[in-house]
Amino acid sequence: MINSFLYYFSRENFIELIAALVAVATIFVLWKYRKSPDVKYLIFVELFAAVWATANGIEYTVHTLQSKILWAQFSYLGIAFLPVSYYLFTAAFSQKLKVLTPRNISLLLVVPFITLILVFTNHLHHLVWTGLEFDPEINMVYYYHDVWFWVFWVYSILLILSGVFNLVQSIYKFTAYYKSQVGTLLIATFIPLIGNLMYVTKLNPVPGFDWTPVLFVFTGLIITFGIVKYRIFDLVPFARNKLIETMDDGVLVVNSEGFVEDCNSAVHSIFQLRQKSIIRESFTKVFSDYKNFVTVIENEGTGPKDLEVYFDGTDKYYQVRVSPVFNRDNKISGHFIQVHDITSMKLGEVELKETNQKLRAEIEKRGKLIEDLDAFSHTVAHDLKNSLGSIFSSTEILNESVEQGDPEQLKEIIGLVRSSAEKAMHITQELLILATVSHTEIEMKPLNMKSIFREAQKRLHQDITASGSKIKQPENWPQAMGHAPWIEEVWTNYLSNAIKYGGTPPEIEVGADFPENNHVRFWIKDNGKGLTKEEQSKLFRKYARLDPGKAEGYSLGLSIVKRIVGKLEGKFGVESNGKTGQGALFYFILPRVAD
Repeated sequence: MINSFLYYFSRENFIELIAALVAVATIFVLWKYRKSPDVKYLIFVELFAAVWATANGIEYTVHTLQSKILWAQFSYLGIAFLPVSYYLFTAAFSQKLKVLTPRNISLLLVVPFITLILVFTNHLHHLVWTGLEFDPEINMVYYYHDVWFWVFWVYSILLILSGVFNLVQSIYKFTAYYKSQVGTLLIATFIPLIGNLMYVTKLNPVPGFDWTPVLFVFTGLIITFGIVKYRIFDLVPFARNKLIETMDDGVLVVNSEGFVEDCNSAVHSIFQLRQKSIIRESFTKVFSDYKNFVTVIENEGTGPKDLEVYFDGTDKYYQVRVSPVFNRDNKISGHFIQVHDITSMKLGEVELKETNQKLRAEIEKRGKLIEDLDAFSHTVAHDLKNSLGSIFSSTEILNESVEQGDPEQLKEIIGLVRSSAEKAMHITQELLILATVSHTEIEMKPLNMKSIFREAQKRLHQDITASGSKIKQPENWPQAMGHAPWIEEVWTNYLSNAIKYGGTPPEIEVGADFPENNHVRFWIKDNGKGLTKEEQSKLFRKYARLDPGKAEGYSLGLSIVKRIVGKLEGKFGVESNGKTGQGALFYFILPRVAD
């Protein structure tokens, strides 16, 4: 009898004592990870398992029924709170952080506190135990449970199963790295459930012995193994989500079979994905609308690759960095893909390129202007010098005429002065037009070309009369878009050149035709000696008089034509075969008035 008693006493007491010590040791192992929410609740699981195991161990040690009941009641200090702690641990691990509020935790603790009160007052109501049976031969007490025990048992099982559900959900949310962690935790969860079912159903190799706290401690051992083997909590999902989910860059992990293992919310935003989850989906299928993106993992390679991809669906530019992921055998097991938005940088490059082009165009324009100014400065200065020289010389003759009292000579000199002054004023006016055209903004309006040409004729009335020019013009002019004062300058310069370089007398024909859709070409033709190809190449470009011996004018006028017609988004040019008597045809093209 004594040997049998010592055997049972030593066995139960030893198991519970070792379980409690292992639980405390596990707490010490987990303590350095205590800042992580899930580890904090896991520490509570082990703490309450240690309390439960210690109380049970002492119960199996004492010999009186009253002492055993007291320590059975103290064991509920661990029993009542362990299921809640386990559920909170799984909620934290699976990132259900909304559950972990003070209000929710307080509600979860209502049933455990009621259970504690009922346990310590059971002698008044017997809602937990209706009765018990003490077997002094093996020093064991058998408890007969009542309604509240089963209420609390169902509540505890529901919490444990909810925790299992949290872990199962995590398998689909986390990557393969974290699945090893989840698998370890699931195995650790089912072990104490089996022990509890053995106790409740009385299918127990040691009758009356509750294996639940012992196996919860064993759960701690398995998790400790997971910490060493898989580095659980070294980089827990909580830290992963904080890091990856807050990134603006899209992050994808694709396994070697082409299935998505993990991604962050930025991927859904970048690619405008309608699916709530693309985990375990085919990479090619999910991103089928982005062919150029799908090809990034199709190319073989063992090093990282950087690609710039434009997604039509998003109107954005992205830098895609693909890095291979190697397994323990140093073989590629998948790819890590990072998608970085470089739209602003690309738009900046485009804007910078456009700015550089505009700058180059402006420099070229300024360069041409400087070239033009250098080219015609000599001609303009020469003509101004002639006009001003004539005026200066005329003043001396005027003095002599006044002294001699010769009125006829005075009238002749005054006419010469007037003519020279008019030429100088005309040169100045054209220089002003040339300088202001490029900077003046105008509104394009329909032109009355007949009226405009008539005004140009009036301005050159003296030249037309003096040269005996004959001008043939159409009765009806087609309408075009432009700016009347500027087009008058164009006609004035063209007509002036036709008079100067035409035949003797000048025979001038003016007309219009339609060489292009929605455009009108206006032209003027003279009967002069014409222009060779070499001379035509100098027109509108060089400020050099083509026939200095014949015409006292200057070639500034064609520069004005070039500047005006260009500003009006038109075209200009000259046609001539260089044969004497067939002259040259000068033209300009303007947009036609819409019907």
